[in-house]
Amino acid sequence: MAAVTLTGNGKIDTAVDFHTVKWTGATKGGKSCEITLTNAINLGDIEWTFAEKNDTVPAVTFTACYTGTEASTVEPWEVKLEDGLTAGTDEILLGAGVFSIDGNAVALTRGGGSFKTTREYRRINADGDRGAVKDRIVCEGSEATLTMNVLQFLTKVASLYPCITTT
Repeated sequence: MAAVTLTGNGKIDTAVDFHTVKWTGATKGGKSCEITLTNAINLGDIEWTFAEKNDTVPAVTFTACYTGTEASTVEPWEVKLEDGLTAGTDEILLGAGVFSIDGNAVALTRGGGSFKTTREYRRINADGDRGAVKDRIVCEGSEATLTMNVLQFLTKVASLYPCITTT
């Protein structure tokens, strides 16, 4: 590989910086599980920790983004479980899996990763309420993230981080 220079450009390129990010794994019973984030971008900082006798393993977190054209109830993520899932070992999700960005597997990871949805709820309160009331809670928003701890990343920096120019 020829020498490469990475520089920050301070501009999000919607054609380059947004990705389809997936984690594909399986249950103990052998059934597949696929978590997909669409229009995902890493909104985190570039943070590489260097320590003697330790490898650099950045945590890269992609956030799924709405396009602005879909209905407000359609969230830009999905979890697909293989047909025929049954109670028992099919319900145990194994931690080993493959992360991919735009269909390309991310090389080695260390410490796996995580999937998280953060919901914003609003209670519609009235005088005399003693707590939450069943029909007066509204989900105002949701944000889904997929985090991967990447061991091999130097040749993939431009796909892991936005606002990067490679020369």
